[in-house]
Parts: sequence; structure tokens; C-alpha cells
Amino acid sequence: MAFTIRIYEKNGYIYSLLRRRLSCFFPDAYIVNPFFDEQDYEDRFSDFTRVLYDPADINEEAFSANLSTSIRLTDDGGVIDCARIISMIKPKEDTQLITRKISGSFTAVIPFVCSDERERFIRELTTRLPDADFNIRLDFTSKLRSSWHSRSGCNMTSLLEACRSRRFVPGDILKYCNMDDSGFLTPGSTANYDDINDLGVSRSVTLMHHAAQLSHSDGRYVCVLAVLEGFRSKDLPDLLSECDKAYILLPAKNAIEDLGSKDLLSMLTKSLGSERIEVYYAEDHTPQGIFDNSLSQRRLVV
Repeated sequence: MAFTIRIYEKNGYIYSLLRRRLSCFFPDAYIVNPFFDEQDYEDRFSDFTRVLYDPADINEEAFSANLSTSIRLTDDGGVIDCARIISMIKPKEDTQLITRKISGSFTAVIPFVCSDERERFIRELTTRLPDADFNIRLDFTSKLRSSWHSRSGCNMTSLLEACRSRRFVPGDILKYCNMDDSGFLTPGSTANYDDINDLGVSRSVTLMHHAAQLSHSDGRYVCVLAVLEGFRSKDLPDLLSECDKAYILLPAKNAIEDLGSKDLLSMLTKSLGSERIEVYYAEDHTPQGIFDNSLSQRRLVV
């Protein structure tokens, strides 16, 4: 069933985050912003309309009386809670609108620790992965930092080069993988030490997109683990946009006091939502509550 979601939000960045998040749950919806987009064209194909509005930008009285009940974007604390909004958009009589059949999972690990501590954490994480048909590991790292073993090979460069082709489909990832010592199917390391950087971040984003499609497909039960190192912080939201969970590995608890760590976590929170991020410390691997009021801004999208 096609329907329209009109978002009255003058902040273009906030609107782009909302559109990205809502499109995952309502793939058949026309999502428009009357402040930026042409209006009414989508009404010809929509069965009904949902209105989301920011009271700082427009009054509820401005909406036409024939539209469905409008939904305020921000709660009393000024936070945009997408979980609340999604439950209100969902028609009670038609629950399949937000049903997305996902067989496996897509997990990312962003380590700021030595490789031994990173591998120890991944071994612990592996015990919590579901019993999938395939568990795939992709190392977006330099060859020096990869978990390279002779059995797994050096096919990551070939995979990154192949994924740019229009004929490449997500299932082709399996063609480049071998079984490693820990039970993952993996292309292994890159052929050269700096291929991840030399090929450019857009190539890694493309492969992450294919990996997400593979893990979220209905055809086979696949779990994908991506290890991301050496990327600029501004590139991480695009790389992680389709991940179900992102784990940030820090060396010690006092690392949270570092301004750079706070800035990174705040940025990822606004981009992905706090429910998709967990921070672990190498010294004990205990998940910590990381998001206090000092990191939250008035109009945080979660």
C-alpha cells in the first residue's frame, strides 16, 4: 500500500536523517518535505497521508482538516524519537507496512585498540551471532592490520574492484571468500598494504551496501561482520548507514573523557541513533552507557 509521509522540517540535515530512517521501515511511502519538495504530485498514487511537523517551524492548525492526525516530531525534551514516530505512523489495520523480512544481521566493529584486543573482542562477539548459513567477515583495514591467514587469502582488493560493476550482485561476495581459522567466510586481506585507501571510500561504501543487502535478504540466512579502520570520521555515517549494530572499541574507560571520542560518538548518535551503537572497553569488554545529556543536542534524531 502506497502512502505519503509529509515532514514539515526546515532543517535540511534533520530532514535527510529522518527520510533515511523512515524509508527503511516504509519502503513504499512517498516521503516529502513541503518546504523543499513540490507538493501534491504524490497524492495521485497515495492511499492516505501522514503528517510530521516541528512546532518550531509550523503550527498544527496550518494543516488541512482532511489530513490524518498530525504527529509532532519532537517530544517535550526536544528529541526526535524515531521509534515513537514509526509506531504512530503505522496503520493499526495494516501491520505489514513496517514488516521487513531480515534473515541475518549486519554488524560493524570500529576498533581504536591493538589488533590482539580487537580479535579477542570479535571472538567473544562471535559467540552471540545467530546460527546462520554463512558468517562472513570483511576487513576494511590495511593489510598490516588485517587478520590475514594463508587459508583466507588476499581477495579483498579483487572484491572491492569487482563490486563497482553493474553486474555485481550481493551474492557474488561469497565467490571471493574462503574459510578462516575462526569459522568466518572471508576474502582475507587486501593484496597491497594501502588498497583500502587507494581505491577510495566510495568503493568501501558500495561494498558495505552489497553486504547489507546480502545479510538482509530473504533468500539465505547470512550474518556479515565488517571491521572498519583508518576511515575519516565524516565518512563513517555513510559506511555504517545500513548496519544493524556498530561496536566502538576504546582502549580504556578514561578514553570517554577525551574530546575526540565524545565528538565521534555524538556524531554517530545523531546519524545512526543510540540504539544501534555500543561502546566497549578493551580492558574489560563491558558495555557502557555512553550517552549522557552533555552529548545530546536539542534536536537529536534517535
